[in-house]
Order: sequence, then C-alpha cells, then structure tokens
Amino acid sequence: MLVRCLAAIAFVVAAIAPVRADITVVPDPDKWIEQGLKDIAQGKTDEFAHKYLALIDKPNSFDPFAANLRVLQQFGAPVFMEKVVDEKFGGALREVIYLALYRRTDYVYFKFVIKKNSGGWLISDFAFKSDASNLFPQGFATFK
Repeated sequence: MLVRCLAAIAFVVAAIAPVRADITVVPDPDKWIEQGLKDIAQGKTDEFAHKYLALIDKPNSFDPFAANLRVLQQFGAPVFMEKVVDEKFGGALREVIYLALYRRTDYVYFKFVIKKNSGGWLISDFAFKSDASNLFPQGFATFK
C-alpha cells in the first residue's frame, strides 16, 4: 500500500516540473536542499511545498503537491537522513539523492536535479519515492 501510494506521488511530483521562465535560482543549492529536507523531517511539508513551488514558479500546484508530501507526516521524524548520491555531470549538472529511514523499514529517497543557471543554480526537479528492497528505486537515479 505504501509503495503504491508513494509511486503515485512520485508521478504527480514529476508532472509539475517547471516549464515557465519565471524561476528562481539559488546561490547555494546544497544549503537550500538541506533546509528543505530539515523542514520535511520536522513535519513542515507545507512549508517545503511553498518554498519549492515558488522556486520553480508553480505556486498554483500547491494543493496536489502538498497533499502528496503530507503522507510523510504520518511517519513521524526520520531515524536518519543521509546524502547517498551527489553525481556531477561536468560543472553544470548535478543529481543529489538523500536516503531517509522512517520507523523501522520505511526507506524514502529524495532526489533533486540541479542545473547551473545565470546567477546561480536552478533546482529543476524534486521527487521522492519509497523502496525497501532495492538499492535504489527502479529508474530513480542516473549513474554515469
């Protein structure tokens, strides 16, 4: 049940990727991501949703995006959260993945795609997915 629910969530999250030009770039994507994941870990999923959707200029997508994130509030605080992938593609592209353990066996992966932009970095994609059996969820990570 949890896997199906999070799979549907990942689809909705991916469907709201930015397509307009009114995006916001950040000077330090790592700092932005760490604060965002701290918000999620503290159950402030609506706050994260507002911040991320403002970043990609999709504030009208708040209701479905925030509803999907709220599933994580049911788990409580994560036991741990750790960066497990920071893949660089040249100097302009990165894929960063964090792994969090909720409760005893609920592993949740958080992925951010980061692209160099004029004046900073664009966090162009965010997704999360649960997978307890594989090293990474199928098709979730891009490896060189």
